[in-house]
Amino acid sequence: MARRQIPKGRGRYVTFKGEVSILPSLSGACWPDRAYRRNALPERVLQFGSGMLLRALGAASVDAANRAGRSAGRIVVVQSTPHGNARALNDQDGLFTLVERGLENGERVDRTRLIGAISRAFLADTEWDRVREIAARPEIQVIVSNVTEAGFRIDAGFPARLTDALRARFERLPDGPPLFVIPTELIPDNGPQLAAMVDELAARGPTPRAGAFRRWLSTRVQFCSSLVDRITTGAPPEDERAALETRLGYTDALLTVTEPYAFWAIEGDPAALRKAFPIDVNTESIVFAPDIAFYRERKLRLLNATHTAMVPLAMLAGVRTVREALDHPRLGAFLRRLLFDEIIPATDLPADAATQFARSVVERFRNPWLDHEWRMIATNQETKMRIRVVPLIVSFLKRRGGVPDGLALASAAHLAFLRQPAETLAEASRLPDFVAAVERWKSVIEREGVEGALAHD
Repeated sequence: MARRQIPKGRGRYVTFKGEVSILPSLSGACWPDRAYRRNALPERVLQFGSGMLLRALGAASVDAANRAGRSAGRIVVVQSTPHGNARALNDQDGLFTLVERGLENGERVDRTRLIGAISRAFLADTEWDRVREIAARPEIQVIVSNVTEAGFRIDAGFPARLTDALRARFERLPDGPPLFVIPTELIPDNGPQLAAMVDELAARGPTPRAGAFRRWLSTRVQFCSSLVDRITTGAPPEDERAALETRLGYTDALLTVTEPYAFWAIEGDPAALRKAFPIDVNTESIVFAPDIAFYRERKLRLLNATHTAMVPLAMLAGVRTVREALDHPRLGAFLRRLLFDEIIPATDLPADAATQFARSVVERFRNPWLDHEWRMIATNQETKMRIRVVPLIVSFLKRRGGVPDGLALASAAHLAFLRQPAETLAEASRLPDFVAAVERWKSVIEREGVEGALAHD
């Protein structure tokens, strides 16, 4: 039997359990107005970046606020690179489906939600005049970015574009409402760093107006550091996608799989932030605070440092994903000991709060639906080790007076994995007792492999 043809861009054939179905594409017609009247809401957020993290956290947070009656508005997305999701967003009227899968308080979670917070998307390369016009609108009160660490440099395109968008607002709306710029790149003090880049670029601008523009930036624009935390893997495997789309009744080019856990801390005056960006419906997930150092340290040491310390051990042992490492009889036990017995005691975090967060980290790592691969986490391993783990080693020796044996084994695996000398461990390489322990573990790994070393631990 001949297949009925689908008009271009309107849907596709989906095969699930041997049955072929014709499903329409997700579009504005799928939106339930009972959730909220999305097209009646103003565009209040300008977002640089069209990736999955900002969909799973930024857009999802705005959507939740709108559903709660907070009127957080809608998001205009700016795609900074040639390859992104702007076209798919526009084809789907800004809609996408968020799939939350994982463990929550020990219980399995598998839920979907249609996210309606995005209104439209523009390409920075070809539609920049439209972006400048939107940036100058009084309704826009927040600019969010996630352009990755590579794009967060003064010689990259993003800071220059942001400066130009702010200049358009300065020229057309100098007395407009205050503007909050919230970078979400995983860089310490990302707010002040971005502010410094914008100020330097502003100083290079037209001389007669550069001074006035810089003064306007210092009084009308607040750059807020922020910290985001949500493990998001994006599109599911094809067989799972087919099952999901069959259940949903439509195809979705931006189907986004994420974990139930979500956290976004934004540094600034809580009352002012709440007025401009009222997304803190769930105050456990969204935090406005004058100082977010506690949240940054908590994530950097308990989650990121644990990942970084475990990468070489897991990869040398041939373990593919974080979940598989937790289920491994030796790696799983080692990770828990490392986290609770060495990493937590090396931090300044309150013990109860650190222990509670560490337990949630282990639960997140065990997510049965999330294939978080160690090879992806291993990117920039040398730099991450120096920033995330080495300070813990130094701190542990100062506080406890003894060598953290688990961190020594992790460091030995790190050196073996990257084929580097102990000198690359920065400050830790100047601690004789620690270096001696690392060298002993390296010898064990060379003789018996990681499995053998873990058996000794």
